[in-house]
Amino acid sequence: MKVRVQVKFITGELDMVYTSLNMNEYIHAGGFKEDVPNLEQVIVQKGVAHFNNLEAAEEINRHILDFIKKF
Repeated sequence: MKVRVQVKFITGELDMVYTSLNMNEYIHAGGFKEDVPNLEQVIVQKGVAHFNNLEAAEEINRHILDFIKKF
């Protein structure tokens, strides 16, 4: 099943999901874009782990607001 809505993917570089086996390659080498054709952007936050909404709240808020403003 493909995700067909507009997507901006935000993760932390220290997130265990992002750093798990082959996930980085999947996200950056085209597999993720294949499954999510309307993927607009991938944001990898430096020094941030899984709870990026708490660890980098202002940055997350800015990214979400910028994304929503387009609609």
